This record gives sequence, C-alpha cells and structure tokens, in this order.
Amino acid sequence: MGSKSRISKYIVPIIQKYIDENGIKTYVEPFVGGANVIDKIRCDTRIGVDNNEYLIALYKSLQNGWDIRSVDMNKELYQNVKDNKDCHPKQVVALAGLLATYNAKWFGGYAGTVVTKTGVVRNYYDEAVRNITKQVPLIKDVEFKCDTYSNLNPVNSVVYCDPPYFGTTEYKDKIDYDDYWNWVRKISANNIVLCSEYNAPDDFECVWSIGTTITLNHSDRSNATEKLFIKI
Repeated sequence: MGSKSRISKYIVPIIQKYIDENGIKTYVEPFVGGANVIDKIRCDTRIGVDNNEYLIALYKSLQNGWDIRSVDMNKELYQNVKDNKDCHPKQVVALAGLLATYNAKWFGGYAGTVVTKTGVVRNYYDEAVRNITKQVPLIKDVEFKCDTYSNLNPVNSVVYCDPPYFGTTEYKDKIDYDDYWNWVRKISANNIVLCSEYNAPDDFECVWSIGTTITLNHSDRSNATEKLFIKI
C-alpha cells in the first residue's frame, strides 16, 4: 500500500540529483515502507526507518541471509499469525501482515491465489515474495532502524518522506499530520527534505507531479496526482 515502485523511475533521479549536486553523504527515509526508493538511491550511507517493528525485523533477517521461502504462508498460517503475533518470529509476522495481504494493508485479508476479472490466475503472495527477494542485494548495506519520524534529527542529509497520505487508508498506525509537517519544517533548516503527498501546506513548493490511480479497496480505484514537495 502506497508503494512507490511504479513511480520510482521519476522521483529517484530528482532525489539523486540533490544528493550528487550537494555532495551529500547521508540519505534518510523516515517511512521506508517497501524500500522501493531507497533500494535505487546511491549514497555513502543509506538509513531506512519505519515504526513497524515487524517490517524492520524482516529487512534485517533478509540482510542476514534468512530464506524467505522457508515459510509456507498458507491461509491457515496467515490466520494463526494474525491471531497470535507474539508466538511467531517478527519476520514471519511481517510476511503475513504485509506480503500475504491485499495491497500490503496491515493484515487486510489473506491474498493468495486468485482468478482476476480477466480470468488470469495470480498468486499475490508469491509475487510479493519474488519482488522483495530481488530487492535483497540492493538493500544489503542499508541501515534499517525501527523508530518514529519525530525521533529523528538528521543533519546535512537528503531526507525523503513518504508517509501515509492524508485522507487515505490508514497504515498500521495513525499519524498526526500537523505534527508531521512541523517536523519537516524543523529538519528542513539543516537538511534537504523532499516529501511525497497529494497536497501540502502553503509554505511547500511542488517540484514534480504525475497523474496516477489509487486503490480505495480491493477493486475500486480513483484518480489522484502524486506530487513531490520541498520547503520554500
């Protein structure tokens, strides 16, 4: 949910230009999510932060060589993990809650093999596993941390923020958007901060945009405009 995989080819060059032209050595993502941007960024130090402890445990396990296919995430196991999270390793909880679920919504319903409206058979979980497996070599040296954005105080860094968008489906946890934008204003004094959103406060400038569609639930879609903002 909220994946940047489809538009990363547009925003990564913009972020990379800020890094290269300003001699930046540290790149930070406070909402690393699916890591579909950080896996393409070139920088001496890359830091990926997320407040979902299960997601961070998954990334660290993959970095340490854990075989994601060693787990047969069938519907029964999915339900058991959902009901008994403390009884399973955190990386397995992430597999169920993020990879084996619709649109990566936190335990949003088991998404296994389905027949689409066009008659195509798709295994959504297997697709998600293949995608993250391809990412592993690209995130080997990323420093993953479990934390909230408000605890971060980077300096002389390029910071890319991709929070849950205002007015859309909530992720695992809620976000105080006034607090978030005030935090962005604060760290913009000592960093280059770029933010993905549909809209931003008046003291932010849109530096890029593209029309896209968003999935409201399993099938309904709506038009939207993805934008990239920077503090004026």
